[in-house]
Amino acid sequence: MKIGITTFGGDGGKSGISQYIINLLREFSSLMSGESGEVLVYEEEKNIFVPDNGDILPLCFDYRLRSPILNLAWHQVALPRWCRKRKYDVLFLPAGNRRLPLSVPCPTVGTVHDFSSLHVEGKYDPARMFYISRVLPPLIRRLTRVITVSESSKRDIVEHAGVPEERITVTPLAADSQLYFPRDKENATSRIRARYGVQPPYIFYLSRIEHPGKNHVRLIRAFARLKATRTVPHQLVLAGSDWLRADEVHRAAADSGCAAEILFTGFTPAEDLPDLYCGADLFVFPSLYEGFGLPVLEAMSCGVPVACSNLSSMPEVAGDGGLLFDPYDEEAMAETIRSVLMDATLQKHYARRGLERSKEFSWSRTAVRTLEVIRAAAEEYH
Repeated sequence: MKIGITTFGGDGGKSGISQYIINLLREFSSLMSGESGEVLVYEEEKNIFVPDNGDILPLCFDYRLRSPILNLAWHQVALPRWCRKRKYDVLFLPAGNRRLPLSVPCPTVGTVHDFSSLHVEGKYDPARMFYISRVLPPLIRRLTRVITVSESSKRDIVEHAGVPEERITVTPLAADSQLYFPRDKENATSRIRARYGVQPPYIFYLSRIEHPGKNHVRLIRAFARLKATRTVPHQLVLAGSDWLRADEVHRAAADSGCAAEILFTGFTPAEDLPDLYCGADLFVFPSLYEGFGLPVLEAMSCGVPVACSNLSSMPEVAGDGGLLFDPYDEEAMAETIRSVLMDATLQKHYARRGLERSKEFSWSRTAVRTLEVIRAAAEEYH
C-alpha cells in the first residue's frame, strides 16, 4: 500500500500541528509493514518533517506555493492529479482543519485538530472565518475517515461538520519523550539565563502570541494583580512567535505596571524548550480553547506543576495532574497561580502527579492507531 502524506498547513515546525506531523512520521517510519510513504512537503521544510532514514520519501514543492489562495487552489486542482500520478492507495492529511481537497481519486484520512475559531470571538478575519465555517465542514464530510485529537474536538466535528461519530477516531497527542523529561533545575535556569535573560524564579507560558484566543492579556492582568500585592517575586516568561494581534498583547504588558517583570522570548527552538519548562516554578496555560493543548503535556512530562484553563480539551488532557481555573476570570487565575507558588507541598504534589499523568500518553500508541485508521480507509475503498 502506498500512502501519500501532506505537510501543508504545518507552520514549518512552529505549531502543535507541526509537532503532531513530526512525531507521527518519525513513528511511522518504524511501524510501516508492507506500506510505503511519500510526503508532499516544501523544499525548505523537508529536514523538519521527513525522517532521515529513507523509509518515507519526500516529494518537494517550491515555497511560492505558500500563498494562501494559491495553496487552496492547488489542493483542489493539482493535488488530485498528484494522487493519480503517484498512484496513492490512500491520502493522509494531518493538518485537515487547514487544508483539504474537495475530491481525490483515492480514499482520504484527515486529522481535524479543532474548531477553535468558532469558540473564540474575533480570532480570525472574516475571510478566514468564512472558509472555516462554510467551506471546511463540507470538505471534512467528504473524508473517508476523520481523526481528531480529543473527545472535545470530536464533539465539535459532529456538531459543526455533521460527521457521524462512527467515522471519527480520537488519537490523543503525546509529549516527545526524547526531549521532554525532568532535568536539573539549576542547570536549566543557568542555560536559559544566558540565552534569554530569564531571571528565576519565573512563571512560564508557551504559545504563539495571539489575541484573543491564547488569552495573554488576561494572564498579564492576573500577573499584575500578584505583583501589586508583592506576594510573588517571579518573572512572567512568555515564549512564542508574534501572531495575529500580537501588538495588543505587547501593549498590555507595557501598560501593566510590571513590564520589567514580563519577558517575551520570541520564537524558541525546540531544543531550548525543555530548559524553559524545567526552570519554571509553574507552567500556566490560560488558552480560551484548544483542540488538545500539547504544552500542558510537555510541561507535565518535565515534572513542572501545571495550572491551565478549564475549557475545551484542557481538563481532558490535564486530568488530575494539574490545577484548573476559569480563563475569563483574572482574579481566579491569579489566586490559582498564587496558591501553587506559595505552597511548596502543592508544587511537589502537582509536579509528581503531572509527571505520572504524562506517561499515560504515547506517540507510539498514537501512531499505531493512526495507521490502523489509514489502513481501514484504504480497505473500505476497495
